[in-house]
Formats: sequence, C-alpha cells, structure tokens
Amino acid sequence: MHKRAAVIGVFDGVHRGHQFLLEQLKTEAERRDYQPVALTFDRHPLELVNPGAVPARICSLQERLELLRRTGVEPIVLEFTAELRAMSAQEFCAFIRTLGVDLLLMGFNNRIGSDRKRGAELIDEPIEIIVARELPEGGVSSSAVRKAVGQGDMELAAKLLGRPFVIEGKVVTGRQIGRTIGFPTANIQPSEANALMPPIGVYAGEVEGHPAVINIGRRPTVNNGNDVTIEVHILDFQGDLYGRHLRVEFLRRLRPEMKFSGLDELKAQIQKDIDNARGK
Repeated sequence: MHKRAAVIGVFDGVHRGHQFLLEQLKTEAERRDYQPVALTFDRHPLELVNPGAVPARICSLQERLELLRRTGVEPIVLEFTAELRAMSAQEFCAFIRTLGVDLLLMGFNNRIGSDRKRGAELIDEPIEIIVARELPEGGVSSSAVRKAVGQGDMELAAKLLGRPFVIEGKVVTGRQIGRTIGFPTANIQPSEANALMPPIGVYAGEVEGHPAVINIGRRPTVNNGNDVTIEVHILDFQGDLYGRHLRVEFLRRLRPEMKFSGLDELKAQIQKDIDNARGK
C-alpha cells in the first residue's frame, strides 16, 4: 500500500478554508512522496451524538466527494459509528495507520479522539502529526457559509465557498401555473432532506449554463401559501426537464417574496426579475 498523508473532517461545502488545508496537505505529501487523502464521514457526527443539533447540509455526500477529488485529494469515507466515536486519539491514530496513513495534517483548531486531543498533545502516536496553518484572512467555516446562505447573502456565500452556492435536485411535476402565464418553471425537489436553503425570496442564478430566475417561496398570489417550493425559470432554454437532475447555482438575491393583486401584476414583476437577472 502506498503511504498516505491525510486530513480528517466532515468537509461540508469544501469551502476556501478546507481548500487551504488541502493545498497544505498536497505540499506535505509531495515532499514525502505520499498519496494525499481526505478522511471524511458518511454522515455528520452529530447525527449520532446529538441528532437535534445536526446542521443543514451545504452539499450532499456525493457532491462533497466530487469537490474533494477536484482538489487533487482522494476522499476515503469512514462510517461514523459508536465504536469510532469511542476511540481515543491514540486508538484512532492506530486505526488510520491500518489504512496506510503515515502523516496526519490537523486543522489549526482540529481535535481527534474521545479524549479530544490536538497538536502538541499528540506526540506519542504511531504516525507523524503536523498542525496546519490557518487561512490568513480567517473567518471561513461551514458555519459562516450557512449563516451567509441563511441571510440570503449569496455573494458572501460564494466568496467563502470559492464558487456559487448550489442546490441539487430532481425536477418534479408542479401545478404548471408558470407555463400558463408564459414563464414556465422547473420545480426542484432537493436531493438532501436536510439541505441548506436560502430564505424565501427571488434570486438570480444559473442552470445548465443558462441564466435563471429562482423563486423560493409559498407563491402567495397563485397558491394556498403553505408549501415552500423551489421554482426555476431558465432563460433562453426550451425543452423537457421533468425527471432531470439539475444543479441550481445562486448568484444574488433580487427581492423578497411579494403578493400581487393578480396575474398581470405578477407577470410584470417576473419580467422585471428576468431583466434584473440578465443585468439590464
């Protein structure tokens, strides 16, 4: 087995802080001729430890693995079990040694094991341990990404992630009211039940390389006002999207959700949203 240099974490979002850590990993691995790997979990540890406190997912497991691979680091998924959680730092280091890990690069605030050890506390382990440098400007974390998205600040979310925030999902059949008023929409059912969601409102975005207007809301003008939906009107696109899996990129918030006096007023506002999304 090729010797490996590893980092460990949930890596939800694979944001710029994660990317900075992964670049350091690749540098350390190259110096030693090791393979760089990211040890991540099949679920958020809080799903086992405290299910009521599990944060919304920035991206799905599959998206996370793909994002990690794009950085040039191979992910290894560990099943987060009660047995894994109970391991001490030394037991955990011995365990990952069996996976070929000879070097563990720890995040600057990372702790491992049930005894929550970090950095200089880990001097008698069966593997080499290095503590990574912190991203110089700081303030980049999965929590910060969730806060930005939760406030509808898609520009800040993109800055933290290093790319636009994305919701993935399947196109499902809706009430098709948009089609009847000349603005057909694709109704997106998110892939993750616990997916992170921007607040209700209208957003400019991109889908399949086309600009798009995205509405997250209860459609108070044409609906009963109860069910929250994600509806995407893709500009300059014609075709059947039902059943397709789409990646919806959020670029910026255009406005809050509004209730209109009738369909004519709604159509006029949608046209304004389209012009705004195009940057007119």
